[in-house]
Amino acid sequence: MLTTTVNIRPLGPVLFTTSPRAKHLSVTIKPDRTIRVAIPKGVSLTTARKFLQSKIPWAKKHLDRLKRLQQDCPQTNLPAINKTKARTLLTMRLNYLARKYGFTYNTLFIRNQRTRWGSCSSGNNISLNMNLVRLPQELRDYVILHELVHTKHKNHSRRFWAEMDKLVGDSKRLRKEMRDDRMGVV
Repeated sequence: MLTTTVNIRPLGPVLFTTSPRAKHLSVTIKPDRTIRVAIPKGVSLTTARKFLQSKIPWAKKHLDRLKRLQQDCPQTNLPAINKTKARTLLTMRLNYLARKYGFTYNTLFIRNQRTRWGSCSSGNNISLNMNLVRLPQELRDYVILHELVHTKHKNHSRRFWAEMDKLVGDSKRLRKEMRDDRMGVV
């Protein structure tokens, strides 16, 4: 991975990282207000900078939200999560929802991820973020069901979202809540 820091007005320093795992250009903002642009192999820094320019209003909005959150809650030190308890709780819930709705999966991994709430591999291995235990049950179930539906539909097609709506009701609202209020990636 190659990382270059560029000062971008009005955002300040931005990390541009060429990543072999990146499939498309993306911008992420960490809770410490670090801005990172992931650049796929073969995409130039010039193209990445133009991409970021188009995302400046979005980035400013999220930086402002982070600033407000930090002012409202200056101490954001959350208690540590007991990984064993998180594994037990998430495994039980995944198994319950899989049985209830007729899904099967291969292997479950519980990880402490920074950018994803969950994922499902092509071999139906499900990975869940242990931080899901911090979310309300409705949002936790949304993420788990999202990954279970991926065992049948490998992309976010209309059929995928139709199945999600059938299972959780208004998946669009829950997805928005995960993105807006929790700043997670689903």
